[in-house]
Amino acid sequence: MLLFAVLIVIGAGNVFVIQSSFLRLQGTAILINLTGSLRWISQSIQLDTYRLVQGLDADRTAIEDRLKRLDETLAVLDGGGKLSGQEVKALPPNLQDAIESAWRHSINYRQKIDGILTGAISQQNIKAELDHLYRDGKAILELADVIAATLATNAELIEDEAMRNLYRLAMLDLAMLIFSLLVIRYQVVLPLRRLVRASRAFASGRHDARVGYRSQDEIGEVALAFDQMADTIQKDMEQIAEDVAQLRETSHSLRKMSQAIESSPATVVITDPQGIIEYINPKFSEVTGYTPQETIGKTPGILKSGLTSSAIYRNLWATIRAGREWRGELLNRKKNGDLFWEDTRISSLRDEHGRITHFIAVKEDITARKKAEDKIVQLNADLERRVAERTRQLTATNKELEAFSYSISHDLRAPLRGINGFAHLMEEGCQGCDKAESLDHLKRIRKASVRMGDLIDDLLELSRVARSEVRLESVRISDMALALLLELAESEPERKVETHVQENLVTQGDPVLLQAVLQNLLGNAWKFTSKRNHPIIEFGCREENGDQVFYVRDNGAGFDMKYADKLFAAFQRLHSPEEFEGTGIGLATVQRIIHLHGGRIWADSCLEAGSTFYFTLTDQRVRQSGNSTS
Repeated sequence: MLLFAVLIVIGAGNVFVIQSSFLRLQGTAILINLTGSLRWISQSIQLDTYRLVQGLDADRTAIEDRLKRLDETLAVLDGGGKLSGQEVKALPPNLQDAIESAWRHSINYRQKIDGILTGAISQQNIKAELDHLYRDGKAILELADVIAATLATNAELIEDEAMRNLYRLAMLDLAMLIFSLLVIRYQVVLPLRRLVRASRAFASGRHDARVGYRSQDEIGEVALAFDQMADTIQKDMEQIAEDVAQLRETSHSLRKMSQAIESSPATVVITDPQGIIEYINPKFSEVTGYTPQETIGKTPGILKSGLTSSAIYRNLWATIRAGREWRGELLNRKKNGDLFWEDTRISSLRDEHGRITHFIAVKEDITARKKAEDKIVQLNADLERRVAERTRQLTATNKELEAFSYSISHDLRAPLRGINGFAHLMEEGCQGCDKAESLDHLKRIRKASVRMGDLIDDLLELSRVARSEVRLESVRISDMALALLLELAESEPERKVETHVQENLVTQGDPVLLQAVLQNLLGNAWKFTSKRNHPIIEFGCREENGDQVFYVRDNGAGFDMKYADKLFAAFQRLHSPEEFEGTGIGLATVQRIIHLHGGRIWADSCLEAGSTFYFTLTDQRVRQSGNSTS
């Protein structure tokens, strides 16, 4: 706008200079014409006067008119004004003397003409007056020529000045044109080119292209708007790229999900909020026999068998319409009329506003499982019947075993007591006789009968343990071990055995049976350390893989681990009776008690380096607070 304003001012200046020069030239031309009219007027006056004097023309009106015209012309040339409707400026100051001289000659000129016209001059002097008149007219003509020449010179000067001004204006116009071109180039063309380049680069895919031009004009606003638009588009393109990548990933996931659903071993059904089926997977047709054309557009009610309670369906719809998942088993009917069971899960699908748009049902045919469960129920009933029968038989057998055990205990003990008694009498009757061999035999008989009695007692104990019912209660097993070791020490006060018992061990078990376990294990430790100079026996508990493991450790005779598989078998001994007495029933009894508790027992030993027996119990609750020695 500023540039255009300057151009308008310069254009107005050009018009003003040209118009001013033109008006000056025009005014000068008018003055020259008026000056030239003086020649014509004066000559006309002289001619008309001569004609009047010669009697060629008697009308003096024309002379008066021309004299009046001469005065008017001189007046306009002297002071300016209008003449014949034309505005005329006064002569320049340098011609004032000439115009004044012309006025003087004009006055003389008029006086002489008035004298001639009024007859104040005689005929003899007329000729002389005409000569004077001619001289005055000639003087006016000469002055008119001088004025005209001067005015012509002034006109040339004005024209030269006008040309110079025109040249100056042309140079100024050229400079302004060049300046305008530069302004347009730097303020319009170059920014537009930058805008075009940025637009083409952006259109070719370079979304980081920007104009970077800033100004307060419209082009600057367009460039700023383009850069802002490009920023927005770039962000949108980046967001679109992210959305496309996410869409591709989602599409890929959807394809995988669709493929998984299509090949799923479970039945998948999708319905609208009114329960109209929109999709079924191939497994649905395989299970029910209904094709997609027969199913889509209908409700899942086509599968109803009429054998499922209506309350279940009311609960189903109330649950899924509340947006929760429903799970249950439905007895449905296939297209061919066969009944089948389905384990069904139905959940809702919501839009971004939280409205339910679809229901998705995933169902598994559990007919085979249901039949298996029914069969299992039948088998369990049959098994319970057979178990009850077997229990009855075992109960009868146990009663028979108890009677047999009592019979063995009674029938075998009586002969053994008799053998032992008679052998004792024979031994007393043979005191002092010389047959030492016979006495030795009698001792052997008595010893064998005693061992036979111990064996019978152990067998009866093992039989009793096998038939025992475990009664679980809290047992302070540390106190039990201390009491048993004290009894062993009192039975052989001459022995000095170092014992260690971990304190405050409490477990759940049958106190009577656990008493038998510790009697056997601690008794064996006591027995097998009898030949050690410094015997040591330990009882404690440790944690192993989350289990509490009790142990009895000694530094006694030990045994070879290759015979460990025979350790808990009845009547199996790893030492001879002459070396260590025993019946071989104790560890078998211990194992049965541990198994009755649901635990396990094992041993670790090295010959002549002692043994450690470990055992666990079911539902044990062990609390330990420290160690003590006794």
